[in-house]
Amino acid sequence: MNKTIIETSGLTKCYGTFVALDHVCLQLYENEIYGLIGRNGAGKTTLMRSLSGLSIPTSGRILLFGKEQAKLLPAERRNIGCMIEHPGIIPYLTAKENLQLHQILRGLKKTNCKTELELVGLSADAKKKAKNFSLGMKQRLGIAIALLGNPHALILDEPINGLDPLGVIQIRRLLTDLCHKKHITILISSHNMPELYQVATKYLFLDRGKVVKSVSSDELDQERSLENFFLSLIGGEHHA
Repeated sequence: MNKTIIETSGLTKCYGTFVALDHVCLQLYENEIYGLIGRNGAGKTTLMRSLSGLSIPTSGRILLFGKEQAKLLPAERRNIGCMIEHPGIIPYLTAKENLQLHQILRGLKKTNCKTELELVGLSADAKKKAKNFSLGMKQRLGIAIALLGNPHALILDEPINGLDPLGVIQIRRLLTDLCHKKHITILISSHNMPELYQVATKYLFLDRGKVVKSVSSDELDQERSLENFFLSLIGGEHHA
């Protein structure tokens, strides 16, 4: 059985009286791509921020690589790369300079970032300023930033949002290669469910801050469609 990479128990996040995450229990295993699906306001970004350390949970536990979050937080966080909401890209810096800046900010040894640029297909654009990048190139640069430090897991929030068809294909191939060839576990959220269906191996359905279903791609193949399956889980109601 594959090793557990990330595990939560009773994970809860409240903003005043609003419960963004409600006792979330989940397990993410190595060598899998998890598709995180839910309506706007379901808690997807809050979950990703909590797992990556960008938000402090109100209660509950997070275990990273089998270790307790509170005890070994700094060391274990380095094994997780994330791109949440917007990539931290400086427009007037080149792709290489952006990566080296993030190396400094994260206390990593400064390198030429050749490996990360090659992985995301930006080797030829290493000296090009980010302001001249297409949206797809910026997304790939954001993933390259997340790959700094050779993480064992990636958390990506809407990496294909707004991309043209070619950009979507490039990101899809990149994520598949990172999982299968580099053995990186990936948690990815997206509103583009048909595209998510082509890359994810497992799915987590989130509604009102709760994981209401977890299925494999094989189990999902037995359902009518990704959209109809999700609507059936939440009763077809609209939640803000």
